[in-house]
Order: sequence, then structure tokens, then C-alpha cells
Amino acid sequence: MRKFKGYLEKALIYAKDYYQHILAVFLILLLILFVYRRDLEILINEAFNTEALTHILLIPFLAGFLFYQKKDLIKASLEIEKLKKQHKNRYLDELVGLNLCLIAFLLYWYGSYTFYPLEYHLLSLPIFIAGMTLILFNMKTLKTLIFPIIFLLFLVPIPSEVLYTLGGGLANFNTHASYALLKPFGIPVTLSTAYGAPTILLTTSTGQSTSFTIDLPCSGIYTFIAFAMFSTFLTIIVSTSAVKKALIFAIGFIFEVLNIVRITSIISAAYFFGEKVAMLVFHPVAGLILTFIGMILTLYTSEKILKINYSFKTKDLLTCPKCEIALKKLESVCLNCGKFFNILKWKPSKTFWAKLFILSLGCSAVAFSINAPVFAIAKDAIEIKSTWEGASTLFPEIPQYELKFLYRDVNYERISKQDASLTYAYFPANFLNPIVYALVSVANSISNLHNWEVCLISWQTAQGRYPLVKVLDSKDVQLLENAHLIARYLVFQNTEQNYVQATLYWYERATFKIGVTTQQKYVRISLIILTDNPSDYQKCEDQLLNFGKTIASHLEPIKTRTLISLSVPAQQTLLIISTAFIAITETTYSTNEWRKRTNNLKIFNNFASSTDKLILQTIIELRKTKKPITTADINSAIKSKIGKTMKLERLTERLNRLQEYGFIKVDVISNDNKPIMVWKSLVNL
Repeated sequence: MRKFKGYLEKALIYAKDYYQHILAVFLILLLILFVYRRDLEILINEAFNTEALTHILLIPFLAGFLFYQKKDLIKASLEIEKLKKQHKNRYLDELVGLNLCLIAFLLYWYGSYTFYPLEYHLLSLPIFIAGMTLILFNMKTLKTLIFPIIFLLFLVPIPSEVLYTLGGGLANFNTHASYALLKPFGIPVTLSTAYGAPTILLTTSTGQSTSFTIDLPCSGIYTFIAFAMFSTFLTIIVSTSAVKKALIFAIGFIFEVLNIVRITSIISAAYFFGEKVAMLVFHPVAGLILTFIGMILTLYTSEKILKINYSFKTKDLLTCPKCEIALKKLESVCLNCGKFFNILKWKPSKTFWAKLFILSLGCSAVAFSINAPVFAIAKDAIEIKSTWEGASTLFPEIPQYELKFLYRDVNYERISKQDASLTYAYFPANFLNPIVYALVSVANSISNLHNWEVCLISWQTAQGRYPLVKVLDSKDVQLLENAHLIARYLVFQNTEQNYVQATLYWYERATFKIGVTTQQKYVRISLIILTDNPSDYQKCEDQLLNFGKTIASHLEPIKTRTLISLSVPAQQTLLIISTAFIAITETTYSTNEWRKRTNNLKIFNNFASSTDKLILQTIIELRKTKKPITTADINSAIKSKIGKTMKLERLTERLNRLQEYGFIKVDVISNDNKPIMVWKSLVNL
């Protein structure tokens, strides 16, 4: 109890001392969550309902650790601005940050009019955070946080076509590798492609025959994605060479080898203990165990072979005799050894709060102008009275057509983890018109509503086979002007059965009232026309679009604000103007600084004191060693030349003067995530 009270008192003292910093971080996170609230809501739902995205649940913790690990470097990057004497091009960082935010919003807007809005929206998130960092802080802070920001790209779901292409290739390789391992041990297996994907046929010890086909979850692609995220995290937190960081990814083949071992062990278990035991016991447990073993082996191998230290505790830098004096003066950095102390003198200024307030207003205005849900949302709840077969209220009555329910595909629902997979048909009164089939799939996760291209094309080509169909046309179309409802129009020809299928499909979110419960689910609606003549599919497009608009209007998706049509051109214009202004300003500033440095160097060579020339010459020589140059290093090199050191105050004064001339600059580098103040030369004598 006493320990708890002690921790509580320390927490209260910390909150009192740093309440402004805590409030600033809270408001920044709140602003990000406000702009991307709809996307993050969908992403979290996908992570809980889709095996392919479960790794996303770890990203907030891993990214949070990465940002926290850089806290000392962030403090130093803010403090170092006070020590820079040369003129800074004012507001340039803010203008570049504004451009990045505009680019993020334009990418967000563009994604809203594609078939993959969630992917584009989340792709803009790191760009937006980078822009915010520049506006609120400076370029040095952005450079410090660039890798944690890039790490957020793992939030972007991999498009299903790419995922199935990679997964199909891995499944094909794993099947052949497992077969090659099983055969030498005398287990009666044969490899067959008669069922499409490579399949291992097993004759069990009881004489029964069973087959094992490696699908996407068992291919190892999900584990491989999680490993890529885990390896990236490791390369960011460790301080080692770029070669060793690259080798961490090479160790990732351990996971692929272990996945082959897992498949082999499941088939072996089926041979000795039966298929039920293998699938109910070995199948779920083997994956978890081998994934855990893979992570341990990765850490162990890289630590023992590559000699990488994964200790999260950073070692304190050695202090010098001058550190004690600086601490007594409550200075934030020792000017001698360059060590920063754990004294955060920087506090959010009035300028910071003003920029945060203006940024919040601007982001809110743009977010409301692009006030569109990631997926169109049906306005009214759809009531399911008894069973899903009675969900015909999803579709409207269309003149000259009779709507009929055909069947419910229960087996497909079980395989794809869908709540419902229903097929209806609009039968025309005029037999010359084609029948329009209406398919509806309902699921808790958008990932479980696979698109047509995945099963027919991506999965097939990934396993070294020809696609099941020949694509004749594929494009995105907008069904409703004010509802952000983008549909995919796909036409393909089945050469074996000699028919052409024209398909128009899209995704929505709808609220279903099932009994006494109300649940919001994702819906995929597909409209299909079948024809025997390949040249007739172009005639089907207009008919499918008319049906699609009628059905989409029947569901009454919530309309989005038309202000977007005004805000986007304004943002594009502002982006062009600000980019041109930044380019001109930066060019002018760099030219003036070069002229100033050149003129100052001529004057310096003619009139500077021998001491100043000695200091500059020493820094230039030390630069050739390619090591960080602290004030202590400069003083030590001077002693080796003239036999004595200079007083720290005098040396610091002369270094600041050389910095004002533009010959050197003060900077911050990282030593095991601990900041050090160093000097860098900008000229040659």
C-alpha cells in the first residue's frame, strides 16, 4: 500500500511539472484520431475479425515505444535551436509542413473515389503526421521521428489481390516442400493438381484416404507479414550497422522453414492419429507454438551470431568535469562533452499553442469538407424477421422485372466466414432482355467479402496456373454522385464453359435488425448478367449501371457534403502556390547563405586572428576522421598542437562566432538514443 501511495505521489508530481507537455501530446493525438476516426474504426474491426490483420493490434504499442524511445532526442532537437546562431529562414518548416498536410488530404480525397478507400486513407496518415511535426516543431524533430512515422505504414492493409498473389506463391512452395519432406520417411503421400491447387493426398494407417490443400491462412503469408513488422521494429530500436539490420530480415526465412515443418507435422499427425486429431489439436496449436519459436529463434540468432544487443535500457553517457558545473547552473546541455541532461527546459510556447489551434481549425474544416464515410452507409436499418432468406428488402421492385429468391450458399458462408450469402434474380417480363442476378454477401469484416478478381485470377496465377477466366474489361465507376459509392465493373469470359459474365459489385455498411438485436455489418452487392456472345458485354454495362443506381438509391446511403467539390480545388491551388513559394524562398536563402559564407571566408582568411584560424582548421581536420566532434574533442586537438587547452568559455565564444559567420554549425546526433551536441564544418580552408 505504501509503495502504491509512493508511485501515486510521484505520478502526481510528474503530472504537475509536465502538465503542459501531457496536454500537448493529448491534443495532438486527439486531432489525428478526429481526422482519421472512421478509418481507424474500420481498421480495428478488421483486426479483430480477420486473421490477416491481427498484427495491427500490436502497432499502437510498438509505435508508442518507438516514439517514447526518441523522447530525449526530441527534447534535444528543440533545445538545440536556441544554440544556433546563424539566421534561420523563418516559417520555412511550417510551409513545408503545410504542404505535406495538403498532400495527405489530397491523397485522402483521391482515395475516397477509388475502390480501395481505406488503403489510400491510411497511406496518407504518415504524411499527415510528418506535416504536423514540421508545423509544430522543426525539421530536426521530423528527422528524429522519421522512422517511427514510417513504421505506421504497417497500418495500411495489403490489397487482397496482392495478398492472395503472395499467399498463393507461398502455398505452392510449401506444398511441394512438405511433400519432399514426407516422402523420404515412408509416409504414403502423393502430390496432385487435379483439384486445382497442389494437393497432398494421404493414405492413413487405417487405410482411409484424405487430402490436404494449403489455403491462404496456412500459406504462412500472415506470419510473414507479422515478421516483417517485427523485424522493422527491431531494426529501428537497435543501434548497429546497416548490414546487420538487413541481415535481421534474412533471418526471417526461419518463419518460412517453420511453416513447412508445421504443415509436415500436421500431415504426419493425420497419418498416425487420424485427420480429426490432426485438424482439431495439431492444426491450431502448431501455428501458435511455431510462431513463438520463430520469434525466439530470431532474437537468439541475431544476438548470438550478429552480436546485436536487444537491451531496451540505454546506457547513460559518461560525464565530464564540466557536467557538474552545468548541472549547478541548471543548463540543459554540457557545452564541453555535449551531453544533454534530463532537464526539459522547453515548454510549449504561445506560438506552439497558436499553431496547434490554427492547425486544429484547418484540419477540422478540411475533415468536414471531406465528410465521407470510408464505405457508404445505408440510412435505414434492414429488418431480418426470421432467417436471412427473408432479406429481400435489400432489393427494390423494378418495373418490368420480377424479383425472386433463388438459394442460400451455406457452404460458402462457412468457408468465407460470412453471415449470409444469398442469390436473387430479376426475371424480365420481356424474354429478349437478360436475367439480372443479384448476389448479396453479409459479414462482420470487409476482408471476408472477397472481390471477384481474387478467386478467379490472383489465387490462380500465384500458384503457377492460368486464370480461370479471361478479363475483357475492368474499371471503377461511381454509382451515386453524393454518396462516395464506388463500384467495380468487371467482365470476364469463361473459355471452358463458353460464357461471358458482366459483373457490377460494390461494398456498403448497413444496420441489420435481427430479432431484438441491432448490428452493423458490411455488405457486398453483385449484379450479374450472363451472355454467350463476347461482343454483347458492352450492352450490359448501361443496364447494370441502371440497376445498380436503383438498388443503391433504395438503400438510401447517407449523403456526403458537396463542399468537397469546392475545397479540393482550393487545396490544389494552395499547394501549387506554397510549393512555388517554398522553392523560390529556399533557393534565394541558399544562394544568399553561400554568398555570405564565401565573402566571410575571404575576410576571415585575411583578417581573422590566428586563434580563430586554428580552431576552424582543427574542426576541418577532425571532420576527416568521420566521428562526432564535441567541444572537448576540439580542445583536445588544440592541445596536441599548441601544448595547452583553451578555457571552455573562451572556446565556446569563438565557436559561436564561427557559427555566425556560417563556417560551422551546431547539431545533435544520437548515441544509443542519447542525444549529443556536436559541431560540423561547412567550409574548407
